[in-house]
Amino acid sequence: MAKAETTATENSTPVESNETQQPQAPNLTLQDLVLVAQIIQLTSQRGAYKAEELANVGTLYNKLIAFLDSVGAISKSETAAQE
Repeated sequence: MAKAETTATENSTPVESNETQQPQAPNLTLQDLVLVAQIIQLTSQRGAYKAEELANVGTLYNKLIAFLDSVGAISKSETAAQE
């Protein structure tokens, strides 16, 4: 009987797989990028950026809007209405 118990115990232990699970990559969606554009709009309206930072922020914002418009996530008319 002791032998049967040992077999049952050995069979119930999880089997280790030779495959290692890959860590999941961060998930960034178009909706996340739309949210980033909205955050840039809001923070610039509230004066969160220094004058010397505005050119970089504006360039990034324009590139982001162009990308979102090209993939159909937004339309430029929506953006113009929000500004």
